[in-house]
Parts: sequence; structure tokens; C-alpha cells
Amino acid sequence: MAKKQKKDTRTIKALGILVLVIAAVCIGLTLGKGASKPKSNEKNDENNNVVNQESTDEPKNSVDTGVENGTDTDSNQKLDEKEKTDEKVKSETQETETTDEKEENIQKENTEVAKDDTDTEKETPQGSSNGDNFDMNVDTADLSNARDGWSFRVNDEHKQPEGYNKFDIGQYDAYYVADTDEKVIYLTFDEGYENGYTAKILDTLKENDVKATFFVTKPYIKKNVDLCKRMKEEGHIVGNHSVNHKRMHELTDDKIKYEIEETARYFEEMTGYKMDTFFRPPEGEYSERTLYLTRKLGYKTMFWSMAHRDWEVDNQPSVETTYEYVTNHTHPGMIALLHAVSSSNTEALDSILKTIKDQGYRFGNLYEVE
Repeated sequence: MAKKQKKDTRTIKALGILVLVIAAVCIGLTLGKGASKPKSNEKNDENNNVVNQESTDEPKNSVDTGVENGTDTDSNQKLDEKEKTDEKVKSETQETETTDEKEENIQKENTEVAKDDTDTEKETPQGSSNGDNFDMNVDTADLSNARDGWSFRVNDEHKQPEGYNKFDIGQYDAYYVADTDEKVIYLTFDEGYENGYTAKILDTLKENDVKATFFVTKPYIKKNVDLCKRMKEEGHIVGNHSVNHKRMHELTDDKIKYEIEETARYFEEMTGYKMDTFFRPPEGEYSERTLYLTRKLGYKTMFWSMAHRDWEVDNQPSVETTYEYVTNHTHPGMIALLHAVSSSNTEALDSILKTIKDQGYRFGNLYEVE
């Protein structure tokens, strides 16, 4: 019996020890769980820091705005509002710029159109009126070739004279006076041959700061290249007076073309300057056909509204007569014809120029006449 009690006591002790062991194990397990949890959080925090750092490094724009990524809801809302406002402003700015660009383009187009119009006018050959309907394909057999010699009614009232032309010469870009009320005079000299006075005439013009027009023939060019060069170098116009000084209405169409074009070609070859596209018909004789052909070649025909008997070298008027005649017949738009072979013209020229200026006139350029 005593042995049985002793055995039971051992069993109870064993069970107690087992319970203690189990309890200890449970406590240990519980404590182990609690200790491992912070370690896991640390790892996650490290990962979060890395993500945040990458996120911060990646969008550099956010630094410019002064707002960190995902750290402030109010700031994010403000940023969103700012971005929307910026987008709106940008959109309005783009619309304004687009409108400005459109207006700029319209102005540019208008300028280019105006420029094109200006260029068109510049490209129109001198001697052809702008804006008319000149027909370049007329059969000249249908035009009158009746001879006409230029003349006009002289007056002593300083008024523009009346021309005796039988048809409208203006339709062929032919002129004898400028259509103006301005006190302006266009001084011209005919040069069929050199009589020793042209150099002095050029000197006088230069001293008085006056520009003139010289109509030269091919033979004159050939014998007086230096004088022709000087004319251009000193700012004068050099016009066409034909090759052989023939009556134009007696020539064929091809011959008229040759007389004008050959003179211009030769002048450029000998002087290096282009001849100005003004033509003075030899002896002032013309017909409707010759004026048409001259204009077709791109030239203006220039007659005159003042001239005197100065071409007879052996029967010259006095210097005083020359001076009085020219200065007493000045008028607005006057195209004055003087012959450079005249000794009287040469001697009276300085006084003539000074008196004309005193009368209130200026000396113009034939390119003004239209």
C-alpha cells in the first residue's frame, strides 16, 4: 500500500513538471512572436524610405513647386489647382498667340501683296504706261503711216502750248510736255554729231547742279565714248536718237527695230552703261505706226514744248536772243529741246539755268513724265 502511494506521488510530480514545461514553452513561444514583429516593421520602413527617395528623385518638377510627393493632401490639392490654372493661362496664351500669329500672317500677306504690286510696277518696261491695255500684237499694216512732223502753238504767257498732233499720241507713250501744274522743266539736248561744245555744256550743268537728257546717235557714240561715259557718270540720262538719223516713217518695221535696238546695244558695249529707254525721232517726224513700234520696244517717245532755230551752226542766233527766247517761254512741265552743236546755247546756258531757277522752277528727270 505504501508502495502504491509513493508511485502515485511520483506520477503527480511528473505531471506537474510536464505542465510547467508546457507552460514555459508556451510563454517562450509567445515572447518570441512579440520580439520578431518590430524587425519586420523596420524592414518595411526601410523599403518605404527607398520608395519615397526614388519617388522624390524622379519627379524634379515637384521640387520646383516646393511640394513633396504624397506628403500633404492640401498641398496636392493646391498643386492640382495651380496646374489647372497654369493650363488655363497657357491655353489662353496659346489662343492669344494664335490670334496674334493670324493677324501677323494677314499683315505679312498684305505686305507681300503690296510688295508684289510694287515689284510689278518696277518690272514694267520704261516707256509703257502702267495699268492700260496696250496690245502688243497689232498688225502695223492696220495703222496709219502718214507722215507727221512735230509742231505746237507757241504762246508768250508761260502756259503749256497746244500740240498739233492729229491723233492721241499719249496712247503710245509719246509726250511733248509733262501733265502737271508744277513749275518743273526737263532739259534735253540732241547730239547728232560733236561740234566741240558738249564738254562745256556738261561743265555748266555740273556747276549749276542740273541734270539733263542727251539723245545720241550711234555715230556720235562711236566718236565720243568718253563724253557718253561722262554723261552717265555725272547723273544725266542718255536717250536714243537712232543709228542713222533717218525719217522713221520711211523705214520698215524691222528697220525701225534695228535703228533703236542697235543704238542701245552699241552704247552699252562701248560705255558699259545701259541706255535709258527714251526715244527722240530724228527731225521730229513720226506716224502712228512708228509710235506704236517704238512703244512696243519699251520706249517712251519724247517730243518737246520749247525749241528754237539753234541747229544751223553757220547761222546762229545771238547769245542774248537765245537767252531771252528760252527764259520767256518757260512753262510748267516744259520739255526743252536744245542742240548741243549750238555755240549760242553753250554761251547762254549758265544764265538760262540761273534765271529759270529764279523764276521758281526746278529741273526734273524725264522718268517723272507720264
